[in-house]
This record gives sequence, C-alpha cells and structure tokens, in this order.
Amino acid sequence: MDIQFTSKKVGEILRKGNLRIPSYQRPYKWDRKHIRNLFYDLQDAMGKREYQVGSVILHENDGHLDIVDGQQRLISISLLLHLLDYVNNYEGATQLLSTEFGELSCYHASENYNEWQNLTRLVGEKQTKNICEFLLENCSISCIIMPEERLAEAFQLFDSQNNRGKSLEPHDLLKAYHLRQQDSEDEKIVEKWEQFVEDNDLSLKDLFDKHLFRMRRWSRGETGLTNKRYGSYLRFTEDFIDDFKGVDLSRDFPYLELYRHIENFPMSITMPIIDGSKFFEYIESVHQTIRDHIDFLNKQLGMSNNPESKQNGSDYPDGMLKIYNSSKGRYLKCHNLFLNICSLFAERFGKDELSKEIIETLFIWAYYPRVKSRAIYDATMGNYAAGGKFRQREVQKLFQILAHAVTPNDFMIKIDRELFENYTVEQIIEEEREKW
Repeated sequence: MDIQFTSKKVGEILRKGNLRIPSYQRPYKWDRKHIRNLFYDLQDAMGKREYQVGSVILHENDGHLDIVDGQQRLISISLLLHLLDYVNNYEGATQLLSTEFGELSCYHASENYNEWQNLTRLVGEKQTKNICEFLLENCSISCIIMPEERLAEAFQLFDSQNNRGKSLEPHDLLKAYHLRQQDSEDEKIVEKWEQFVEDNDLSLKDLFDKHLFRMRRWSRGETGLTNKRYGSYLRFTEDFIDDFKGVDLSRDFPYLELYRHIENFPMSITMPIIDGSKFFEYIESVHQTIRDHIDFLNKQLGMSNNPESKQNGSDYPDGMLKIYNSSKGRYLKCHNLFLNICSLFAERFGKDELSKEIIETLFIWAYYPRVKSRAIYDATMGNYAAGGKFRQREVQKLFQILAHAVTPNDFMIKIDRELFENYTVEQIIEEEREKW
C-alpha cells in the first residue's frame, strides 16, 4: 500500500475513533510552557482562514491508527476539549484520554489541564471556546499515514526538527522493536527507559554511543567505524541497530540452551542480546554496571578539593590523576578508551582485581596514542582499539585479548608492552606535563 500524504483539520483527526498511542511511545511530557505557547499562537492566528499547527505521522496497525509523531500536541488539545466539555463529540480525543497512562504522563496531564484552566480564567470562557473552535475547524495538520508494513519508514520520517516534540534516537527504535516482542508492563518499561534517557551521569544516548556500541564491537575485533567521504566516524546510528535486536529465546539454538534454563540469568555487557523483556533487563543491568565501574575509577583516580594532595591518599602519581581528570578535549577519546577497557576488565574479573599494576598498564595503553599523535580522530581510536593498526604499525587488539583471557594474570601476560614502546606512566606524565 502507498503512503498517504494529506492535510486534515484538527477536528477531523480527533474524530477518528481508532487513534491510539502505541506502547513504544515516550510518556506524555509537554509542560505548562508548551500549553501557553500553543494557546497564544492560536490567539495570534485568530481571524486567519486557515492556520498550520504542525504535523502527525500515523501508522495503520491492526485496525488502529498508531501515533508515531504528534502525540504530545494531540493529547494537549484533547485536554482542552475535556475542559470545555467538547470531548464527547471527538471520539479520537476520548480514546487518547482513556489510555492507561503511567505516573509521569499523568503528572504532566494534570499540570497541563490546570494550565488550560488558568488560561481560560485569564481570557474568559467565551474567548477560550472561540480559540478552541478556530483550532478544530480552521487549523490544519499535515498528516502522513503509513501502511502497516512500513513502520520503519514511519520512524525515519519522524519530524526531528519539531522543537515542541521529542525526536527519536536510534535507541528509541530499539525500544519500539523490543516492546513489540513482549506484552507486559509496557508503560513501566517506557518510564524506566525515560529515566535512563535523562540520567545526568550516564544518559541512554551515551550508554549506547560511547560504551555499549564500542565495547561490543571492539571485543569482536571490529572498529565500529563508518566510512564517509572525508575520514570516518565512530558513532551508534540507525545503521547499527541490528547489533542490539538480538534473538528470540524460543529459537531452538544450542547456544541459547543455558539462557532458557536459567530464569534470572546474569547479564554481561557483551552477552548475546535476547529479544523482548530480557533486552530491557539487559539495559538496566549494564547501565548500573558501567556507572558502578566509572564511579569506582573516579574514586581511585579522582582529585581531592585540595590541589596539593591526592584524594584518599591515592598511590597513583599526581600527573596521572591530572590527565585522567582533565576536561580538555585532547584527552576525551583516550579517556573513553580507558573507561571502556577497565569496565570490561572489572565485569570479567571483578573490581577488586583492578590492581594498581593493571590500572596503570591499561592507562598507558589507552593514553599512548595521545602522546604519539598530534591529533586523535575517531578512526585513530577505532583502529587502535580493534583494528590492530596505529600510525601504520601493528598494535594489539586488547579488547579481544581481554574477551578470551581466563584470569587477570593470563590477560597481563598476553599484553605485549613493546607494541607501545614499553612506555611508563612517568613518561606519559612528562610528555603531557604542560598540556593537561
């Protein structure tokens, strides 16, 4: 079936009784300022024959029209209809407001309903009704209706420039995919997902982009680089979402036998991805794991408030701490490399096995490219971590070596220090002394 591109009046959209908010959608998160913006935009537009109020993307799904883009605006308008006792004339609006919302969505709905009330008191009920009728009968929405088999294209069409909406990231496509693989507690899963999205210490975007994507690729000996016309970039994009789609646990594959027989099997960063609810358990687990490992390293290598002393009497050289804690851009890529290799080591053998010797060795390996290169690019990191090349010379794929090591000593024995010129921490500090 073809994609339908039409322009519909707002009232026409909200009369559709088969409107539905799909489980993969984010919670309702418009706040009072968005309601005020919409209200005063409409008030300013009064008197125009027609006024455009944005776009929606709808997906035909088993007799329903799932809202891919536009739910924030449509729910907000439905709240106004409810306030003015118009909602019973608009079956779609009634359907949207009868959705089983989670706590976060309910909070914003309550706040915004109160804001509609405040605005009505300010301008009077008659003026508010005039604005609402103008909205329903004179305001148009650009409507894109996607046939059932073209959901992926619906996501691609999502209006990422809509400054009042929430654009989908590649990890949101994964959320949609895995929610479709299971049926339980969708709203709770989405709310937990949103907590990770907004985590100030480790956002979901950074979890995928800077950690999971790189760790999993590098542990397989793959650079994770995407070639472009000029150089390469290292980034988790829609091109790589298959990395996290995984497999249905019901498939009769021998390697899944262990996971089928253990109800609460332990999660690990580089484990096979299991579809559905296990994927969300995996994300929750690795998010906590990586945060814990970063916190551990920060405590080991963090600076105290007194610049003349080392935190907790640290045994690490002061210059090493300054490089690790530097916010300068010259260190960011090596810092990420160091965090990721340490995190995988800690997950494999335990944080207690991250001895001073091992931390310093991994520090030297991770920051060696910094002291040997004028500039560090994504291609530098990808090829150094997993490609086996640095400045046209062979280097070790340390993530792969770690993935196959059976003990910490086995891992340390296999590290060939000559490939980073037997550098010491002190040499790195000396070469970087004027730069941190």
